Amino acid sequence: MKKILLLGDTGKLGTAIKEVFKDGFSICGKNTSNFNAVDFNLLSSLIESDKFDIVINTIAFIGIDQCENDNKTAYILNSLYPKKLAELSKKNDFTLVHFSTDAVFDNFKMDFYNEKDIPSPLNIYGATKYLGDCFIQAYSKKYYIFRIPILFGFTKKKEQFVEKMLLKIENGAKIIKVADDIISSPTYSIDIAYKLLSFLNNNENFGLYHIANKGSVSLHEIMKNIIKNLNLDIDIQPASYKDFPFVAIKNTYTPLNSIKTSLLRHWEDALFDYCERLKKEKLI
Repeated sequence: MKKILLLGDTGKLGTAIKEVFKDGFSICGKNTSNFNAVDFNLLSSLIESDKFDIVINTIAFIGIDQCENDNKTAYILNSLYPKKLAELSKKNDFTLVHFSTDAVFDNFKMDFYNEKDIPSPLNIYGATKYLGDCFIQAYSKKYYIFRIPILFGFTKKKEQFVEKMLLKIENGAKIIKVADDIISSPTYSIDIAYKLLSFLNNNENFGLYHIANKGSVSLHEIMKNIIKNLNLDIDIQPASYKDFPFVAIKNTYTPLNSIKTSLLRHWEDALFDYCERLKKEKLI
């Protein structure tokens, strides 16, 4: 049975990976309660304490404005930390799986971005994540980098877009304004976990890939679909991202495509299943 070290096992991706990989793998999960990612000596000791076949990293310093306000932490967690993982991957001969972001691209293509498109980050978050990608490509021999867009899925955390909106609803909001000028390819964390499982089981070629559900849509339309699927009486009103406070330049048009692997099912189908599970498990 292959041993996996899962770094960040309580976020959306980590939660999904634990669920999908529960049979057939021995998983050692780490999160902020029992692991400090900025302690590189601790990271080295952890990895060298056991013979892991695969190390999956879902840890990152996220939030475009948060990274702009604390660029030091962004650089450490999004750039230097992946670099250290890449070095350890080469030294200890494990497969490194790392998740990157659509935020490495600018807004100017006005079309889907694929693996051949040249990154041009607009903000500290995108720049530090891109540098992390470059470090892994330079130092690791056995790696998968998966660039992913905005995610929906299951997690106890309420830090990202969909979870923030659902929390507003749980707290009684009846009218919610959502930007209709930010376009992405919303993607289900469970679908990503199954895609990763397929990659590992089939020994796909190492390298950088874009993983996303098919299609593109605005944040406003994402929430309209969620409200419709959940049969909630909530007024989702269109707005501009400029109507809300922000610090950094926003990524406003970064839907993803791939020329190296098949895309996941359409985002509408995935979102429907996500909402059905929310209702079934009484999470909303």
